Amino acid sequence: MNNKTYCEVIRWSPQAMTIVKPIFYMCIFATISHTLFWIQFIAYPSVRQHSMQWVYAYLITDELLLFRFFLIYAYRWLPVCVPYTFRMAFCYAEAIFDNYLNLLQSYILLALNISRYLQIAYNHNVYSSNGRLIVVAHIAIYITPLFGHIISIICGWCILENPPGDVCDLLPVSLTIRLFFLLFSYFIPVILTLIFLLLSLNYIHNTQGIQTQVIVDARLKYHRQLVVQSGVFYSLWLILWSPHLVVFPFFYKNSTVGTVAQILNYLSILVDPIVIAALDVRFLRAWKSTGEYFRRYIRRQQSVRAPITYPLDLLDRAKE
Repeated sequence: MNNKTYCEVIRWSPQAMTIVKPIFYMCIFATISHTLFWIQFIAYPSVRQHSMQWVYAYLITDELLLFRFFLIYAYRWLPVCVPYTFRMAFCYAEAIFDNYLNLLQSYILLALNISRYLQIAYNHNVYSSNGRLIVVAHIAIYITPLFGHIISIICGWCILENPPGDVCDLLPVSLTIRLFFLLFSYFIPVILTLIFLLLSLNYIHNTQGIQTQVIVDARLKYHRQLVVQSGVFYSLWLILWSPHLVVFPFFYKNSTVGTVAQILNYLSILVDPIVIAALDVRFLRAWKSTGEYFRRYIRRQQSVRAPITYPLDLLDRAKE
């Protein structure tokens, strides 16, 4: 029988399931944390700021990765007979979009730190004064890595790994291609981001030309807050997320090294909205306001459900 015409039920292998199950539960908790974050975004206009657009773009890629995981989990869990053409198309999409979305995040963080440096160094809103440039940067960041992955497949620079009962993956065919991927997916965005973080840190300590101490203190407080936010968040990204970018050109995803990198990857997705909300005072106020609302609601419910009691002597008199 021609394997290009018949359908097949795709199932997780027992070995793959032992790896996927913990990640599945982690993704459930990550979905909850992201849902709570976006509830705050919808409920409070104070957090819907243009200056946060790169952060929101980063979180959207988190959610796309969660959606991708749940989709491939269901695809190999449901007893559906899948035609060969669809299997191959899905396999390529599964492999491409994992690497693409992870690569996307490194350049989104680079754009965030460049924008914050310009905001600190030139003391103006880059999102309103350079709106068209920001839009072009968004489009370039989203399109370029995707075309890069497609071209690498067409040119034969990567091969598709499709083991039975396991995830699909793209692996470069030579050491040169692997180093090329590592350079553009990790070293260039990381080094540039660290440079702009250091430039921002250096600039907030440079008070030359400012005579009024009040202005100096106000500028230092605001700019220091931006640099601390970027520094803490990027440090967590380097610890939890960057291992995936480092190992994906060299190791299959469900190898031992690849599994550790994946777990750290999804752990980062879980904590991302928590860290962002904790570092931004606007979200802290929103969470506090939400907590106060629920406490008042619970107190109202308790007061409504509390039974009305009367003294016994009044009840006896009423009976007489």
